Amino acid sequence: MNILDLQNEFRELIARFRQEIEAASAMTQFDAHQVAENVICGLLRELCDWPDMHNLNTDQANFPGIDLADDTARVAVQVTATADIGKIKHTIDTFIRHNLHEQYDRLVLYVLTAKQGSYSQSIIETACQGKVKFSSSHDVWDYRELCAKAAEAPPKRLQAAVDHLKAHLRGVPIGLADEDIDPPNSPAETLTSNLIDVWFPPRLYVAQINQDLIKRHGKRKEGRWRKTIRELNQDMGVRIPSAYVIHSRSVITFFDLTKDANPFRHLIELGTAEEHSSQDFFMIDDDHERVFKSLLRFSLQHRLARERVHWESESKEFIFLPREDNLDQRTETWEGAKKSTRTVFTRQYNKKDPSKVFTQKHLSFSVDFLNLEDQWLISITPNWYFSYGRDFRKSPFGQDNLSWIKRQENNQQVRNHFRFIAAWLLSLDEEDLFSDQSKEDIFISFGEILSFDGAPALDESRWAALPSQVKDEFERRLGLFE
Repeated sequence: MNILDLQNEFRELIARFRQEIEAASAMTQFDAHQVAENVICGLLRELCDWPDMHNLNTDQANFPGIDLADDTARVAVQVTATADIGKIKHTIDTFIRHNLHEQYDRLVLYVLTAKQGSYSQSIIETACQGKVKFSSSHDVWDYRELCAKAAEAPPKRLQAAVDHLKAHLRGVPIGLADEDIDPPNSPAETLTSNLIDVWFPPRLYVAQINQDLIKRHGKRKEGRWRKTIRELNQDMGVRIPSAYVIHSRSVITFFDLTKDANPFRHLIELGTAEEHSSQDFFMIDDDHERVFKSLLRFSLQHRLARERVHWESESKEFIFLPREDNLDQRTETWEGAKKSTRTVFTRQYNKKDPSKVFTQKHLSFSVDFLNLEDQWLISITPNWYFSYGRDFRKSPFGQDNLSWIKRQENNQQVRNHFRFIAAWLLSLDEEDLFSDQSKEDIFISFGEILSFDGAPALDESRWAALPSQVKDEFERRLGLFE
């Protein structure tokens, strides 16, 4: 295909895209606008040579003032179907109010339908307050600016823009291909989920908080009970397990609160402890199911702490720590198709000053507990966490490191991370069978990975991105990536 054919194809696709947006707006179907943000993001990335352009709303829902940004090029973009001067003024006002003009040098407003023939530059200048440079003739775009960029784009970038448009236009209700509606029925394949079975004790215990603790808590919010209890424990010089929740001024746990030796004795009103069926508790209503899920998460936190897997509250994920603080690496043996080892923590020192830690990389994962028709499952989402210092504080450069990894890892690598975590969790139960440690505080156990048979077979090579063959400079600098 020559360059003229590519340009003609782009023109036809962008016209079709605009028509579908206009039709969706007329039908008040604004979900199409959210899809459009990703379409425009990819086109700007290819046609304007803004390679770091990304959708801010995927990181933070309803990001103020703008939808897309390239932090390297310092360009911000608002995508809208509203073309009047009021929308421009509102966008600029919000941009300045959130100090985005300090982060980005240019603001572009992209109109999904068609922009007006002209705008009052004096109104725009007033809105800019001298803090933003915004020209109605240069910074308000629609499909015509993209067509002009496409006419000047080299063949490789234009082909990428055409492919991007094709992929998204096939993903909206209008224009689905036959094979998208009727996938092949054979041969069938087995789908592997990120879910594993989870089990917990059939009984839990509830006891009222004592009056001294209620007075100490005072007018603090309900969500601050753990902080109050932590302060009390520090004053008393005691430690308690994390496997509990506070609800309606009661301690709820799998620990037997009717026993005198229970670890929460100093928190509860003696004589108020009751035993309940776990199932009866979480089936009361949605609120009690939510409380029960919190109890499962805190019980998992308690369970994994003895394995040196730490709950990181800010990022809400579990992170692997070294087995001992002075060790620079941690590897775990696991068995999938074959027995192998995996590095779950590694520490790198500053090359100029080997006494200082440069960065630390942890395998991590977030969890969610699900109740599907009385079958309890735990979903596991693998991730990476970066820290510095001996207390494993979150690295200010961690997000950059994580973004690089996400660009490099393919589906199979992420699946292998999950398979390892699932196998490692299952192995904990097997170790406990032969352990001399007390079993009285182990409340969570794990099962096999949930899979589904009979799914239509799909050729992943037609859509899955191939791994990059380029050795990134970022990788060479860190030297931490497997």
